[in-house]
Amino acid sequence: MTVYLSSVDQELLYAIRAIEVLLESGVGVAEAMKHIADEDYGDLSGVFKQIFRDTDGGKAFGDAIRTQSRKTDSAGLRRVLSTLVMSVEEDTNVIDRLRSIAEKEARDRRVELDGFIESLSGASEQFMIVSMLLPIIVVIGAVISGIMGSEEAAAFGGGMTMPEWCAPVAFIVTGILLAGLITSTKSKEPGV
Repeated sequence: MTVYLSSVDQELLYAIRAIEVLLESGVGVAEAMKHIADEDYGDLSGVFKQIFRDTDGGKAFGDAIRTQSRKTDSAGLRRVLSTLVMSVEEDTNVIDRLRSIAEKEARDRRVELDGFIESLSGASEQFMIVSMLLPIIVVIGAVISGIMGSEEAAAFGGGMTMPEWCAPVAFIVTGILLAGLITSTKSKEPGV
């Protein structure tokens, strides 16, 4: 299962629910599909628009839906389009089928989200180390270096100093590490 949901899969659950509601209210399949084409469902609207462009070009409605079903990489969208073809060609009530597809899509999203949440437990420890402990260690090192570098500390062995450039470089490295952790965590987000 991919970590990132494509634009089509991201909007699919919402589109299925919209089609389901429209069908339950007595709207026909074509009108429900037209709603998805006309509203902002990202790339999914483009798929539905292409179906209507194909039918405007003379293709049968069922064939236009099948064509888009074969073109898509989204298994969920293939299931929805197959269900809609069945409804168009066999004049069957597909509301229950759409509902079960929507439930499967929601379940898949919950699984991905749960996996992402579990992966965050390790990331939180890394964020804490990088954002809190490293700066504290650098500050303590700078303070100790300042104390040990003074002539009064010569009686205790003195001479242990930290180069002046060390603290700023350590803070820059800490910032880079934080940016890397944020980017890494963001890339794992399922986009649900």
